[in-house]
Amino acid sequence: MIDYYRSISNAISFIETHLTDPFTIEDVSREAFQSRWHFQRIFRLVTGYSVYEYVKRRRLAEAGSDFVLEKEKVIDVAIKYQYGSPEAFTRAFQAEYGKNPSKFKGIQKHRVFTRLDISNPDFHLEYIKGNIRFEPVTRNEICITGKKYRTSMRNKQNQVDVPNAWQDFTVNGISEAILNKINTANYGVYYDWDYDENFSILIGCQVRSHNGEEGHKDLFQHTIKPCKYMVFTIPGKTNEDILAGWNYIYGTWMPSTGYERDFSEDFDIFDDRFFSDDPVSEIYIPIK
Repeated sequence: MIDYYRSISNAISFIETHLTDPFTIEDVSREAFQSRWHFQRIFRLVTGYSVYEYVKRRRLAEAGSDFVLEKEKVIDVAIKYQYGSPEAFTRAFQAEYGKNPSKFKGIQKHRVFTRLDISNPDFHLEYIKGNIRFEPVTRNEICITGKKYRTSMRNKQNQVDVPNAWQDFTVNGISEAILNKINTANYGVYYDWDYDENFSILIGCQVRSHNGEEGHKDLFQHTIKPCKYMVFTIPGKTNEDILAGWNYIYGTWMPSTGYERDFSEDFDIFDDRFFSDDPVSEIYIPIK
């Protein structure tokens, strides 16, 4: 079993110890004993920050304290906090605090972005659980054919792109071009993550098999391996309802659960129940 809060706490301790040292996100995730992209996702939803953003803000905060105390020159502080040049450091610092570093010296007050303490019960993110239900299931191989879209978690771009992708898929009748469908349910498969928090969403339908017949030049095929899942039934049909479900899963359930996440794809399903008087959808999270 993995204690996700302890893992994130270990990662934060590592970052704090190495603020003036060179390190990579792989180094941090190694401290948390998780794969890099799963770790980054959990880190963001537990803390509210990406690893990159947290490290950047902590380094700039400490740099600001150095300037207030008039300890070091700009070039020395830039090197100390692992910036490649004084110019790059100055741009980042000015974007964060609205002042040139040289004009920051001697100011009366510097609001420091302090180290996060997720052991503090007041810190933990709280999401409205509502009527979310969940249960473990095992599913065999799933063949999905659909349209592929690319987005990023940075600056919450996915919260704009994913609803737009579903709108494109639905309004333009893309499912009608998919052959050999098993049923009318629509799937959203989230996969192909990279180290910059970019990922793909394949919106499509389950098909009997992938035989090379995609039916449309813009359609892609993807196979989800047999896996155990925790299935969450999410009430509501608005984007806010669905986002609240994802936030609950990654921000509250996963950090406190005894289950370990498997290295397969997350996906959600929107079937006939989503269009009923009591709408629900399902989110599948792979578990070991």
